[in-house]
Amino acid sequence: MNQNTNKSSRFEQVFYNTGVGIMIVDKDRVLIEVNPKFCEMLGFTKEELIGKNAEIIHLSTEMYKEFGEKAFNQVRNNKTVNLDWPCKSKNGQTVWCRIAGDPVIGADEVLWTVVDITERVTSQKKIEELTTKLSKYLSPQVYQSIFSGKQNVKIEAYRKKLTVFFSDIKGFTEITDRLEPEVLSSLLNSYLNEMSKIALKFGGTIDKFIGDAILIFFGDPESKGDKEDAKACVLMALEMRERMKYLRKLWEDQGISNPLDIRIGINTGYCNVGNFGSEDRLDYTIIGGEVNLASRLESSAEIGQILISHETYALIKKDIICEKKDEINVKGIAHKIQTYQVIVSNKSLVRKNMFLSENYDGFNLELDLNISKKNQVVASLEKVLKKLKKHDEH
Repeated sequence: MNQNTNKSSRFEQVFYNTGVGIMIVDKDRVLIEVNPKFCEMLGFTKEELIGKNAEIIHLSTEMYKEFGEKAFNQVRNNKTVNLDWPCKSKNGQTVWCRIAGDPVIGADEVLWTVVDITERVTSQKKIEELTTKLSKYLSPQVYQSIFSGKQNVKIEAYRKKLTVFFSDIKGFTEITDRLEPEVLSSLLNSYLNEMSKIALKFGGTIDKFIGDAILIFFGDPESKGDKEDAKACVLMALEMRERMKYLRKLWEDQGISNPLDIRIGINTGYCNVGNFGSEDRLDYTIIGGEVNLASRLESSAEIGQILISHETYALIKKDIICEKKDEINVKGIAHKIQTYQVIVSNKSLVRKNMFLSENYDGFNLELDLNISKKNQVVASLEKVLKKLKKHDEH
């Protein structure tokens, strides 16, 4: 008898003096016992909790039901439960808790231990918000390599074969003085946003934006091999050029009448890539003669043209149709550089036979003949024809 009394006394001492919150609920999830730490955690008195349904400490009825499925029913089936869960304090504030549950031996009850982890969760959210903001200033591949520990944040560089892409908007400088700053910002941001989406789609590492110019490279920190990197870069360039049709229409609607278009230069070769700068300020970028050549190709390209070097052409010639162009002189290189103009990918050429496009004043039709819902397309076209005939009759 004395042993049982001593055990009960020790349990009560731990129950009431521990630094961990404890609550006991019955099979109907009614609170039948809580300790002082639990009350302190949520701001309730013991009298305000005992006899009440546990829903009182949940943020909503839905959350109460979800906790029942994820935790309460599991413990009742003698399964271990340990999870982070948002609870509601007396004043309605969210209190994040680490909750662990065990069935009470010999009783139809569940004992929950509760630890306040709000400070930890809040700190974690702040860190996540900060890293999200920082990620906007880095290319996703670089950001991932740094935060995963693969990339050291120190001054270092190495040589690697890369395919380098340069582009700018021809005529952009001329319109900067004529446009209001707000319109200019909107135009530039819409352009850079669309081009960035395409670059990320093809796996390019966005190095930097210099006004309307863009520097992107393929092959670091991730590479699919020289040929695949070069091919991805050129296909990206083709999609960017195609996307300019949409942007020109968008800009025209904003009152920008100048027919803006891009020119692109691409080169493949060994570059120095890595962290350059000072101990306090680093820039992950590429340098070298091959980078300068890509820039020179871009400045030598005509409006809407994608100009590539022989090194890039040799890697992509089986997949992309190109036209041999003039040789150019490049400062720092003794021999002339053979250039090629990118025309179209072989896949796109095949696909063109299955794609119908007609555009002129008042009429715009783009039809993919590969689509499965041909009957629906025929019905739509017939509907349009009926309307046109009806309009002519009037």
